[in-house]
Amino acid sequence: MKIFMIGDSTMKYNTIYTYPQNGWGQQLQLFVKMGVLIEDYAENGRSTKSFIDEGRFDKVLKRMQKGDYLIVQFGHNDEKKQDPKRYTNPFIEYQQNLKFFADEASKRGVHVVFATSIARHLFSNGICINSHGDYPNAMIDFSLKNGYTCIDLNKRTIDLYNQLGEEESKKFHMIFGPNLYDAYKDGKDDHSHLVYEGAVMVAKLFVEEIQKTNDPINECFLNLKEKYEIDWNMLID
Repeated sequence: MKIFMIGDSTMKYNTIYTYPQNGWGQQLQLFVKMGVLIEDYAENGRSTKSFIDEGRFDKVLKRMQKGDYLIVQFGHNDEKKQDPKRYTNPFIEYQQNLKFFADEASKRGVHVVFATSIARHLFSNGICINSHGDYPNAMIDFSLKNGYTCIDLNKRTIDLYNQLGEEESKKFHMIFGPNLYDAYKDGKDDHSHLVYEGAVMVAKLFVEEIQKTNDPINECFLNLKEKYEIDWNMLID
């Protein structure tokens, strides 16, 4: 059984070349049961439009089998009006592309789940705000009308950031000084992309929310409400 993931850089699987950047799809493996495999095809800077136009979704479709799952998270780059190769109108082309993903996966017996874009670490007057315009609502609207589960990660991350506050929630993002990491000698002040702790946080939010539903994808995940006994004595050196 496999979970396929398509989306942008906030979901992407990163290598040592971009460390410490992580995508939440990269850490979802921490939450799945034995035997469930994750193939994360999310890519930096892609929108629904460019992911389709570049043939990336075609490659994913060829690997799908009946009984697999697909998680879709786009929006960060669909909103970029200055780039016609990526921009989509939220209630027209964006929703059409979501339908294309769902229809093509469903033809292959693959179950589809949607997730809205995670929040940017963007605060105004001490409050984390939605920077994604109508895209989260457009995805929720499409999902409701067509019978798909949609996890609102935009709302969940905004709520968490407001709970923790602006300074404390910086720990989830690529915000650090110079000479700490080989790939970022000058440091980073990136309030969009995640580090490991942020990726685990978002993956956990996704699983917590999916387990409030009766969606079939629940069979893939560990029960977060179930107590797991650890023999701590065996971890002593």
